Amino acid sequence: MAHKTYDTVFLDVDGTLLWVDLDVEGYVEDLAPYSTNGPLTLEKAVGPVLESMREHISQNIHYPTREALDRFKRENQRRTARKLDVEAPADVLAEVAERRISFVPYKESERVMGELREADLGLYVVSNWDALLEEVLEELGWTRYFDGIIASAVVGVEKPAPGIFEEALRLSGTSREKAVHVGNDPVADVQGATGYGLDAVHIDRGDGGGAPGAVAVLPDLTGLPALCGGRRV
Repeated sequence: MAHKTYDTVFLDVDGTLLWVDLDVEGYVEDLAPYSTNGPLTLEKAVGPVLESMREHISQNIHYPTREALDRFKRENQRRTARKLDVEAPADVLAEVAERRISFVPYKESERVMGELREADLGLYVVSNWDALLEEVLEELGWTRYFDGIIASAVVGVEKPAPGIFEEALRLSGTSREKAVHVGNDPVADVQGATGYGLDAVHIDRGDGGGAPGAVAVLPDLTGLPALCGGRRV
């Protein structure tokens, strides 16, 4: 790796550039007035709310547009409310769900993305995410860093399947030999990328488990620009 340079870096999002914070306590506070079967408690809510989030993650690939995703989200919110004996208007459920989830960047993410751009590297998001990924990145002020954004729900295929990496190469116009994929998931990111013939860097923020096949393992993104080098001209 010390002597290898790349033209393009593919970056995962969740667990790599940011982490998703779900404020269940705030969710309970917001919806407690709508409880129909005694007090709505954190203990009662945490299971169904986390299950709802897992349902969103596992199913959002079937909803490639904002309109389809909004319908799915509202039904998911209604199912969760029923489990909690909460009767609230759909607009209230949607507003609470949106307000109580946040996307928190890791402290080094923006600096590293800037350094990658300064190194004249093409930069693309390649993420298992719903159809609103670009909006999330726009709200963070991050779309300026990227040459392209590839969300699994939009292209219809998730990592570790090869199709999403194929789309990334097509969009970037880069060869396998000149691209590297960076992510935190040993299966989706490392096995997926290497199985398609791409180099992969594993960002291991302490989860452990290892990622055989990665060309490098980093504790965070800080060392990535030096590891990737820059485009030789």
